[in-house]
Amino acid sequence: YTIAERSCPDRQDRLRPSLTPLNPSYGQTMKKIILLTCLILLAGCAKQPVIANLSVRLGEVPAGIYGGGSSALIIGQDARKSQEVVVYMTDQPATSLANISPPLQLISEKLAEGLQGQGLLLDRSSPVRLKFSINELLVSVTRPKVLYRADAKTSITLIVENRGTVFSKDFKREANQESATRPELPYLEVMLNSQLSDIINHIL
Repeated sequence: YTIAERSCPDRQDRLRPSLTPLNPSYGQTMKKIILLTCLILLAGCAKQPVIANLSVRLGEVPAGIYGGGSSALIIGQDARKSQEVVVYMTDQPATSLANISPPLQLISEKLAEGLQGQGLLLDRSSPVRLKFSINELLVSVTRPKVLYRADAKTSITLIVENRGTVFSKDFKREANQESATRPELPYLEVMLNSQLSDIINHIL
């Protein structure tokens, strides 16, 4: 430094950089902002655990179809190889979703509700056996080209046994929809709900 600077301490002080301590609250605020930003980014990237929630809507149930103490026993079987009802094949790895309650239970309850509404008694000792088998109940999402494709398939076999007489019928429903974006779960549930409801109402 020059002689003038050496003889002028005030100017020398002005040449030194000024260091002002940061406010502690400012640093804490910045940490909170950074943490919040990270959590938002992680939430957007992570797959949220979800499960399907199928439901069946019964149509108008005419009363008095069965009378005179008519009874039956409902027996259900789930013949599917796996329990998922929704599969996103487009995810890596594929996302498989089961139903919140077993489809076997859902169908049994709705059949019982509809048959009892028609006057049928449910009795374990009844000679009439109403059996059903769930062969397929699935909606799969793929993306063969640009669009997403949802394919819904439902297959249920009904067997009625009455004192040696056997009646059987297969109920199959299929539907597909295409969309520009990945279809949301409620949209896929509607596809299966519609098929299930249609089959059960035909059985009744």
